[in-house]
Amino acid sequence: MQTRRTIIQCARRFPLLAALGVLMLPALASAADVAPFAVSLPTVTGPIASTATDFPFIADGFDVEPPVPQGYVEEEFFVSGTGNLYQFTPTGIEIVAPCPAIAARGCSNLPYTTRILIKRPADPRRFSGNVIIEPLNPSANFDLAAVWDRSFSHFVRNGDIFVGWSSKSIIADVTLKNFEPARYAALNWPYVPSPDGNANDGVYDGITFDIAAQIGALFKTNGPTSPIHDFNVRHVFEAGFSQDGSFVFTQADIFHALELLPDGRTIYDGYVPGGTNGPSDIDFGLTAAGQLPNGDPRIQMQPRGVPVIQIDTQTEIFIGTLFPGGLAFQRPDSDAIDDRYRLWEVPGASHVSDDNNAPVTSIQLDQAELFRITPAELPPAGCTHQQFIDGPTVGIPGVVDPNNFPFAFVANAAFTDLAEWVDFDLPPPHAALIDVDSATTPPSIVLDKFGNAEGGLRTPFVDVPITTYTPFDTAAHTTEFSGFCILDGYNTPFSTAELQTLYPNHGDYIGRVAAEAARLTIERFWLAPDAETAIEEAIAAHVP
Repeated sequence: MQTRRTIIQCARRFPLLAALGVLMLPALASAADVAPFAVSLPTVTGPIASTATDFPFIADGFDVEPPVPQGYVEEEFFVSGTGNLYQFTPTGIEIVAPCPAIAARGCSNLPYTTRILIKRPADPRRFSGNVIIEPLNPSANFDLAAVWDRSFSHFVRNGDIFVGWSSKSIIADVTLKNFEPARYAALNWPYVPSPDGNANDGVYDGITFDIAAQIGALFKTNGPTSPIHDFNVRHVFEAGFSQDGSFVFTQADIFHALELLPDGRTIYDGYVPGGTNGPSDIDFGLTAAGQLPNGDPRIQMQPRGVPVIQIDTQTEIFIGTLFPGGLAFQRPDSDAIDDRYRLWEVPGASHVSDDNNAPVTSIQLDQAELFRITPAELPPAGCTHQQFIDGPTVGIPGVVDPNNFPFAFVANAAFTDLAEWVDFDLPPPHAALIDVDSATTPPSIVLDKFGNAEGGLRTPFVDVPITTYTPFDTAAHTTEFSGFCILDGYNTPFSTAELQTLYPNHGDYIGRVAAEAARLTIERFWLAPDAETAIEEAIAAHVP
């Protein structure tokens, strides 16, 4: 078996404690708790025709968005079904009862229609067999394909199918209908602001977990109504980052064992939650019981029978140090068959970044498309280390902003490692957590002499440093998006004099980067194409 694993690793990679150490018996479920049930498949409409003047929001090939990757096709469909609103009980979840008056449509069997975007190989023979489904990130009140935007080059190389879907009512009922009223008139997910006062939350947003299960089941069963019925689907994975990373964490942690296929199998074959400090509120402020209380074991990923690889940036760890219980999601890795779990924390990486060194980040392209302006007309976000000028984000003198730390390299490996864990029972590597000094108030991340974080999943960007990575910022100006500055990272390159003290010559720097890249590839934290990119960038860098 070990020989087979080694062969698999080489072929794939070189083309050029139970939770908290304690297992607890489950509490007896209450009578109101939801028992496992078979989900219904949603009905599908589409593909929705597109023209140069009537096209899907954030679809490749339209307006300011990048072209569709070579050999790929992108299409939009509508999906419809019904879902319930849930809240936590001490032993499980239940349908919200009594149903608050503000939820005038009720709390169960709520009809919905939302949209999905499918990016797939034009030739089914190029399909890897893996479908990656993302509940598109709604935090900015418009859709962001955070998973695709970071890892699209890997998905295209691999021949994966990516499915993104609009995961909150404010997107379906407000943003999309305002963007293209006629195109999106059929969407049905009424937005009523939640009692929690967060305008991003809607009273009926809690059905998002039922929708996620139904969309997953649509592609897992891949019957005649599936938009990819002609493709040979082997695995369906769910992935998300930031708010939708919390949705994915919650789907795996809470809903995976409850929502099943008609034949009793589980729907998703694995999960990659990213940029998250644990589960989300499951009814988005509708009731107090939508959120887990401090100390509840479900704040950590519970056993679920399929593998989970959680990937976090330094930003999430920093934010977690700011309030009690902010790092309570952290738990030991496990290879137990019912509890396969990894947590990778990446020092230097930031929640919002420009992983692919694009002239305009994806979030800004999406914003420009929504406002129907050019990227040059984008208003400034107002963060301290960004110039307060219109247009794509530019750092103040001496600063690279947005942060260009390539968190995507680790994310790409997580998707490959997840599939190998499922296919070959090949466990992914373990990584240390980012070092946190709990003796300070509040706790603080331990920094090295260069200002970079200690611990975590080490890469040449922090072990062979040429810059200081700061994965959060403050707001210098109050704007519509300045509240997101804490998620924005930047980096401060070393001076020429400092580089000369660290590296005797350019070849020494390249050699150290190459050695680290090779180690990461062998250990399966990086993929070979990304290691090659890192080495090429080191060759091109003016160091020392």
